[in-house]
Amino acid sequence: MKKSNTNKYALLIAAALIVYFLIIDMLGYGAEIYLSFFNAVITGAGLFFVIRDSYQHNKETFEYMEGFLAGIKAGFIATVIYTIFMAVYIFEINPDLAQQLENEITVAGYGVEVAMLMFIFLSGLATSVVSSLIIIPIYKQSWNTRQVRKEQDPMNDEK
Repeated sequence: MKKSNTNKYALLIAAALIVYFLIIDMLGYGAEIYLSFFNAVITGAGLFFVIRDSYQHNKETFEYMEGFLAGIKAGFIATVIYTIFMAVYIFEINPDLAQQLENEITVAGYGVEVAMLMFIFLSGLATSVVSSLIIIPIYKQSWNTRQVRKEQDPMNDEK
């Protein structure tokens, strides 16, 4: 797969995540953690297009791992960009939001800034892995078909 396609989609995913966050923050719901679940929908949609492009680039020899790596790469790049944006936004642009989030998150002790960023980063990576694994079977045909099983016929060998 061409690197530019993966990088392009990674930037589009990150931009969509940032725009979504800015919209919900402007509406006054930036501290509502449950709204971040829509990030998975945005990421999944973007990874669908990444894997689709990877498949269309090489339909005859498309391999499971090729699609998975394309999804992981795009998801990782988008997650890093979004995490950096959130770090700058929460701690530099709108520190009141960091305080609101700190009150919402119940973590033992104070200084949850690193924990918030790790949560954003790890949830983005987890979403990328799971979304890629869900999307790939749409494009990767199973080798375990009736025709293949009939040709192999492992249980009915006559000897």
